[in-house]
Amino acid sequence: MIAYYEREDAEPPGPLLAVLAQAIGVPADTLRGLAPARLTTRPGTAKLLKRLQRIEELPLPDQRAVLKIVDGLLETHRRTKPSRQKAS
Repeated sequence: MIAYYEREDAEPPGPLLAVLAQAIGVPADTLRGLAPARLTTRPGTAKLLKRLQRIEELPLPDQRAVLKIVDGLLETHRRTKPSRQKAS
């Protein structure tokens, strides 16, 4: 069944289309490819995405420097984050 829906010319039956669209929270036209998928983000995430887009405009060496800083912060956070262990 999945292979059927993965074909470019296959569409789910009309009544099922509405159920699928509601289940995944997108308009039916998006599922049919008639409308573009819209990325919905929280305001803080949208700001972060705009900053990342601005980083793409930097020269490649500067992009690498920014990513190195971000990777370092993420690694430090990962190491200092208390581990969640299940109580026995």
